[in-house]
Amino acid sequence: MITITKNIEEATFVTHAGNFHADDVFSTVFLEKLYDNITLIRLKDYQDNDSNKLAYDIGLGKFDHHQTDYKSRSNGIHYCSFGLLWQDYGKTFLKKINVEDIDTTFDVLDKLLVTQIDAVDNGDFSLKSSFNVYLLDSLVSLFRPSFDSLDDEDSCFLNAVNFARIIFDQVLKDVTSKVKVIKKVKTLIPTIKDKVLVLDEFIPYEYSIYYLNLDIEFVIYPSNRGGYAAHTVAKHYKGFDSLVPFKKEWAGLRDEELQKVSGIKTAKFCHNKLFLATALTLEDTLKFIELTRNKKDA
Repeated sequence: MITITKNIEEATFVTHAGNFHADDVFSTVFLEKLYDNITLIRLKDYQDNDSNKLAYDIGLGKFDHHQTDYKSRSNGIHYCSFGLLWQDYGKTFLKKINVEDIDTTFDVLDKLLVTQIDAVDNGDFSLKSSFNVYLLDSLVSLFRPSFDSLDDEDSCFLNAVNFARIIFDQVLKDVTSKVKVIKKVKTLIPTIKDKVLVLDEFIPYEYSIYYLNLDIEFVIYPSNRGGYAAHTVAKHYKGFDSLVPFKKEWAGLRDEELQKVSGIKTAKFCHNKLFLATALTLEDTLKFIELTRNKKDA
């Protein structure tokens, strides 16, 4: 539970007033989950010299990031307040909620959520697009009082916190699932042959490939529509640029037409974007890869 106070003597946590961002909002959500109940004051100015209060994103203390020598990660992304708090208390929080694999969960959540907030808040990331894209930080900013409104700023902040709480919970759920998949895929590493990973059942394997830095080009798995699917591996997580795309002449073809062009007897479908091909048998699904590589090596 979060209680906002106007009395500095009552407050045990301090952050800045004015426009809020994903940094201070998600920091507040995290601290609420860590401590259960927090009494927060939002101030325009504060000097972090009170050991009885935890100040973040203000005060130039341990959990502020506005100093001239603020810390950065090994990848060059600077820490913001959420990142600093996560580094110090993330594993304590995960232990509190009885996470099984604390180290991996800490690392994956840091990579998928915390680093994003750090990078955007510190100006270490920018997005160039011909159309508007609502990043997490811009979604949080939608909760600010609108122009010429009489909305109470602290009430708007709490609305943003409610939104961020849902996102944090869903990300944590997703990360916990991803950690389980990482563990399973790790056991399959010895079975990888010719840069192809064959799964005996479909699992959401995508992130595990990049997290484990696997040197593979294709993944095969049983299709929920019957038969088997061969999926290319993208150059980047969530990217669409395949390391080795399927043959252009297969794009968009299916069934008899695809079988005729490819020579694969049970071929069913090849995606227009050349990242997915399906067949009724595992042997024929492997042929998609073999024929694609033959063209690549020619």
